[in-house]
Amino acid sequence: MRHLHYAGCLIFLLLVLQGCATIPRYQAQGEFLDETVRTTVDAEIARYYLENYLQGKRNNPSFDKKIDRLYQKQGSAHPTREELKEISRTFSVDFATLFLADRLLAIEENQKLHKRFNQFLQEKKAEPYSPPAHYSSYIVLFVPGWDYVEHGHVTGADLSAPRKLVTDLGIENHLVEISPHGSVEENADYISQELIEYSQTGKNIIISGPSSAGPAIHLSLGERLNQEHLQSVKAWINLGGILQGTPVVDYLQQWPRSWGLNMYMWWRGWDSDELTSMAIEPSRKRFERLSISEDVLIINYIGFPLSGQVSQYSQDKYPLFAPEGPNDGLTWLTDAMAPNSMTLIALGNDHFLAQDPRIDEKTVALAKTVIFYLEKDYGAFTLYQEMTDRREPF
Repeated sequence: MRHLHYAGCLIFLLLVLQGCATIPRYQAQGEFLDETVRTTVDAEIARYYLENYLQGKRNNPSFDKKIDRLYQKQGSAHPTREELKEISRTFSVDFATLFLADRLLAIEENQKLHKRFNQFLQEKKAEPYSPPAHYSSYIVLFVPGWDYVEHGHVTGADLSAPRKLVTDLGIENHLVEISPHGSVEENADYISQELIEYSQTGKNIIISGPSSAGPAIHLSLGERLNQEHLQSVKAWINLGGILQGTPVVDYLQQWPRSWGLNMYMWWRGWDSDELTSMAIEPSRKRFERLSISEDVLIINYIGFPLSGQVSQYSQDKYPLFAPEGPNDGLTWLTDAMAPNSMTLIALGNDHFLAQDPRIDEKTVALAKTVIFYLEKDYGAFTLYQEMTDRREPF
């Protein structure tokens, strides 16, 4: 059985690796988000953008003119998925990733969010630690990611580390034990039952989950619960959720890869509907019809990797989807953003956020940031409604 396991994993890996392309590498270093970025990027103009343009330096008239024209056409809105695809082809994928980050940070509420998050990140925990009294009014429900039972300790999908950190903060929390391979719809139903049960405690609920947990949480909050049950849900922390699907599923469903995928799923005992629910078309249709109450604070925490910063878990997938624009190794960056939300940019990280060497500190800072916003009664922000206007192509 051990040999069968290795053989199955090898078949699956080979299917994913098929067609991977080599990405150009240009050494680059620059300041962004109050930290020094040292990595490789995929084009000379991406290096110039990071090292010079974003630092306020204009010393390449040809590049400057091209970038200025982009900003003029884009205006104050952050670019859409389709626009990022065009920007990636005109400039480069790494350029488009940095451009999206810059446009998101141009939104005042995102600036304030990053500032508050960084303040908490720089705080030193007092010893001995005594949790603030108001922390006792909250419950954090953690919804784990795909295959969390068997491999969650490796990928971080089981959320055991953040649960311990939140417990150490003095905040009650529970794991929502969804099916490790359940469909979006099946898991949304289970999450909804848990939310109804915990709403009876009288405490304020913060729900959080990564990756495949994201669309299930979105479906639960946006369609499965009535207004009465939603009153207790105060915030949703969206940790790189594949809200509009993952192209990995679509890629593997194409012949001849579908043959190997079907074999692998049969061997693992997975149902095809479970994966299909995370494909692009059904996910985007589901995303478009959902609407969440503006009383729920929604904060996205999303990995924004440059091509030289992709982790071992994304190196086989990132190049496959780069021709379509900036991605985190599992989904396109804009597809991981919930509507009516604020966004924290985890530059240098990809979809597998647990690989960040400072992830523990950032988990604590994120928890404190969310509660700070709830205590200040900021509510949820309708940020992007004015950004649906159509602009001429680049």
